[in-house]
Amino acid sequence: MLLPALLSATAVCWLAGDGASGETGPDLLAGAAPVLHVSFESEREDRDYDGHPDDWTRRKGPGFPAYVNVSIDREQGSDGRQSLRFDVDGGQAALYSPPVPIDPLHAYVFRGAIRTEGLEHDAAVVSVSFLNHRRQRVGRSVTRPVSGTHAEWVSVRLGPLLPGADVRFLVLGCHVVHGRKQDIRGRVWFDDLRMGRLPRMSLVSNVRTHFVRRSLPVRIEAHVSGLEQAGPAGPAVATVNASGAAAAAQLRLTLYDSAGRRIAEESFPLPASNVGSTRAADTPDGPDVIVWTLPPQEYGFYRVGAALERNGATILNEEMTFAVTDLVEAGPSGEFGWSVEGGARGMPLSELADVAAQAGINWLKFPVWQSVTAKDARHPADVSEMFDQLRLRNVTPIGLLADPPPEVRRKFAKDWSGVSEVFALPPSFWSGSLDPVIARYSSLVHYWQLGGDSDSSFVGMTALAETLVRVKREFDRIGRNTHVGLRWELDAPLPAGGPSGAFVSLNDDRTLPDDELHRKVRALAGPAAARWLVLKPLPRSKHSPEDRGADLVRRMVSARISGSDGIFAWDVFDPEHGLLNPDGSPTLLFLPWRTTALALRQTEFIGSLDLPGGSRNFAFARDGEVVLVLWNPKPTVEELFLGEPGDVSTIDIWGVRRQAPVRTVDRHFVQSIEVGPTPLVVRGCSEPVARWRLAVRFDKARIPSATGGHPEGILGRNTFREGVSGEVSLNVPREWESEPRSWKFGLAPGEEFRLPLVLSLPSGATLGAERTSIDFVLDADRQYQFRVYRPYQVGLGDIEIDVLDRRLPDGTLEIEQIITNNTDPEEVLNLECSLFVPGQKRQIKSVTKLGRGISRKLYYVPAADTLHGRELWIRAEQLDGRRVLNKRWTVGQTWAP
Repeated sequence: MLLPALLSATAVCWLAGDGASGETGPDLLAGAAPVLHVSFESEREDRDYDGHPDDWTRRKGPGFPAYVNVSIDREQGSDGRQSLRFDVDGGQAALYSPPVPIDPLHAYVFRGAIRTEGLEHDAAVVSVSFLNHRRQRVGRSVTRPVSGTHAEWVSVRLGPLLPGADVRFLVLGCHVVHGRKQDIRGRVWFDDLRMGRLPRMSLVSNVRTHFVRRSLPVRIEAHVSGLEQAGPAGPAVATVNASGAAAAAQLRLTLYDSAGRRIAEESFPLPASNVGSTRAADTPDGPDVIVWTLPPQEYGFYRVGAALERNGATILNEEMTFAVTDLVEAGPSGEFGWSVEGGARGMPLSELADVAAQAGINWLKFPVWQSVTAKDARHPADVSEMFDQLRLRNVTPIGLLADPPPEVRRKFAKDWSGVSEVFALPPSFWSGSLDPVIARYSSLVHYWQLGGDSDSSFVGMTALAETLVRVKREFDRIGRNTHVGLRWELDAPLPAGGPSGAFVSLNDDRTLPDDELHRKVRALAGPAAARWLVLKPLPRSKHSPEDRGADLVRRMVSARISGSDGIFAWDVFDPEHGLLNPDGSPTLLFLPWRTTALALRQTEFIGSLDLPGGSRNFAFARDGEVVLVLWNPKPTVEELFLGEPGDVSTIDIWGVRRQAPVRTVDRHFVQSIEVGPTPLVVRGCSEPVARWRLAVRFDKARIPSATGGHPEGILGRNTFREGVSGEVSLNVPREWESEPRSWKFGLAPGEEFRLPLVLSLPSGATLGAERTSIDFVLDADRQYQFRVYRPYQVGLGDIEIDVLDRRLPDGTLEIEQIITNNTDPEEVLNLECSLFVPGQKRQIKSVTKLGRGISRKLYYVPAADTLHGRELWIRAEQLDGRRVLNKRWTVGQTWAP
């Protein structure tokens, strides 16, 4: 396949323009033994003086014209006076080095320098190809592209690259490639091309799927090969310590938790007798295998870092991850799923079903269009076996049709809009490539998505409904009970008139606030199609692990509230946003996803509780249990009864599970839960108690700012399966009066109740919300004692009073009183207003005949600084009525620092 196919127009422009800094991070070549260095300086590199490096091969054929000049430039160089120069002239060019012998026991790193001038559409890259003993290419890696104009040389790197067991040679390639368009003019220089080799190291654990039970020890094996003596002058120089013996390398293994804290560390010397060995470790007890056994770990995410050190310097790093969890069985059904848009990357398909079963998912999207024509003849059988294993684990596979075969894709323009262009054509055009796919997988796959989760080409398509009906008819011709869907936009109306069983996949790749997210999803409700929501986590390069995990959990909760029929994680192997590493080990986001999915699947959202600390929370019910997800911008402790002490537990987003602490308050116990900005999951809450809390409310829940008694009532419903009896007590602010304050009752299952009362407020009651609580002692299957919190509003909003305070330049405090008359029907108000300042005579202002509208009055108090942070009080008393308005506030809250 031509190299330009590896590059998109976006990638070509990656390093366009002056001032690009090139690669960052540690330069692994500094500690590597040299394998190849090409500087284009030595006469030995051009012995025949023809301007071309000796033994290098130029690519010929269509798209690679001979008229593009490629030669050694005698006047330009990054580390000398010469380099390899390409003169861009509308064509591509590639030059390859002679094969260099290597072995599969080492890792290889590359560093080179590129400079470009006048490129807009073309780009320069360097490739490293691995060849087998027949000199056939079996692998290739390409540097990031460099384009535009650069006054300085740009450094490009690759590696560590790990050759397969059949690799015997490597070849360097210098390329000028096209984007969607091509340049007629421009120049490219390559120089200082270096390959080095490092020891090769791999880490494996005793758990194949990277998930460890809490009760099991963790066994880490580090396999090291290719370790050789090295000093400042390269591998031929032995390092000698103070005793005169050859210095031995050592391997340092470190265990970190999800917060990056070091949990354990141990160093293992690699004996000097083994330095220089290039033997592959093929037995568990061989000298090139280090075994590190750790005791059982607590629940959570862990990372093992391995550093190979020599002469006090680290020459190679490797890491692996695992999670300590309780293994679970996949539920029979659920809303959560994964998208594996790019395929399983480096993970064996045989393991993907096992990992998916532990992720709390019941759906999995997987690309299949090119699978039956894959070069690996075993691949279709492996995919079928994976789908079969998924279904055995109650995970429904979804065939992702996002990767049309090259022979189909080539029939369209280079800048095609997406897969909709294929399916807009008659079935005779595309059925030939899809019939074998449907025939191969239709017994296992009944859901088919047209296009990937980034393909919005169907939005706005004319005759979309007819197209979907035609596609489903063609699928049903071979398969059975098929469901067809596509990617859709949250802001676009759902397509109408499509086939039965259709679905739309909605992307939340803009990371909408949770309120807006479930509002948009609910707005798309309708019978036309099932709504699947795809959540794209925050990128790992721009956000902390804690922020990424907290954001993902909040959006999963919002998606669950929205009523989405399916909730999917964006391509789980994506390096920036994924839940899995290429080898299938978990990233930091795996456990937040798993914890939330297991907690919320197949639940019913029943509402949010009024908590004493004001934490935001969402309650979900399932099979007699309520799951509570809560967080608070400020650390606080929420204390309330949620269920039996042994039943209620908390789980943080990293999967760490603890029994909720209990303490006794007024002779009954409450759970004491520490809440912060990161969401916390509370499991094991009593469903009848939670539903009782949500059912209880005041009949009016607000009272006029007027003296005298005001009728009110407490409403609720028996949410237990049996009849209950008990007592109720009302707690109001100390100055308020309630008649009565307590009641006795008996209720049948599901019976509603109303407890009448009369509330009286003092003349000094402040406008706004006051906290009240209602205590219940219930006799049901056992005795329950708990408190329900409810806000109560003083003032009907028909008359409002606000205050603004300012510090004037002369130090005086100016207080502006704003009274708004919103009465309907209109009342004309006469008010006597008083300002109370501690230790001073009260100031009085009159508001006379205020109709609907606003009245403003100003008060002045000396020595504003002495009052900063103190509470003041304004009272407005109606002269010809019962209203008394009170406003208390703290001075200086709006002052500039």
